[in-house]
This record gives sequence, C-alpha cells and structure tokens, in this order.
Amino acid sequence: MPSSPFTPAQTEKLADAVGRIAGSTAGLLHKEFPHLDLEQLLEAFTRPVAAEGIARRYVAALESGATPGEAAGKATTALIHAWKTARLAAKAARTA
Repeated sequence: MPSSPFTPAQTEKLADAVGRIAGSTAGLLHKEFPHLDLEQLLEAFTRPVAAEGIARRYVAALESGATPGEAAGKATTALIHAWKTARLAAKAARTA
C-alpha cells in the first residue's frame, strides 16, 4: 500500500480545507442562483472525484507559493468551471 506524502496532521488540515471549499462553493452558487438545490450541490462537490480535484488544485497552488486563501480561491474557481462544464455537457447530451 502506498504511503501518504502527508503527515496525519497535514491530512487533517487538507481534509478540512477541501470540506470548507466544497461547502463554501456550494453555498456561493446557491446564494447567487437560488434555483440550484444546495443539497445537490453539496453532494456533487463532496463526491470522491470532486474532493480529489479540489485537493489536487489546492495543494498545487500552495506548492506554487499561494497563501491558503489564494489556494482556496484557485480551487474554488476550478471547481466552478468543472461543474459548469459538466452541466453543459449533460444538457447537450439530453438535447442531442
């Protein structure tokens, strides 16, 4: 089994950051677009593939010198873009 490159404390901090990013992004989208269901957004953003993407982008931003807040912003932006792309693809598939 491969070992984690993070200590248990770092893993806990990363998990907390990922959860906060997912939750705040869902809340932001719901606030701006109230017709979007908050629970569905939270479910989508906490799926393993989404959480891994958030973590990957957050860590990459930290490693490139961003502050935790800047890294969270970059991860949030990437999450919204990925979500938008997925929604547009799903809509196109339904109308095709």
